Amino acid sequence: MDGKILYPNFNHLFDSRAAHRVFDGVTNLFQYTSLHVHVNLVGWVTSALFGVVYCIFSSPRHAKMIKVHFWLHTLGVPLLVGGMYLIIAGMEAIGGPLSGLGGALVIVGAVLYSMYSFKAFQPSKE
Repeated sequence: MDGKILYPNFNHLFDSRAAHRVFDGVTNLFQYTSLHVHVNLVGWVTSALFGVVYCIFSSPRHAKMIKVHFWLHTLGVPLLVGGMYLIIAGMEAIGGPLSGLGGALVIVGAVLYSMYSFKAFQPSKE
């Protein structure tokens, strides 16, 4: 892949993040900052780390565990963030259980990932 294609994409992500920060600072609307942080950290950064580890240390015998973890995380993050949005918007009755369910899915996925990591990083007995 040509590096020239990646640079505009990274610049676009940085510019949109910087614009979001400036908008929050000018308008003093910081109530959605926690959503922004959770989308970036739980949604993007951890997914990227999972992907890197799975690509480097992939094993066919763990394929089912990897798929289950992927779907738990992929379904859990939007439920978590959506529930957080509803809580901030004043709809705690809907947002609380929704974010609780999403958080539980993400945590169960993280436990599966930890189990995979412990199995994948053990030295072979050869």
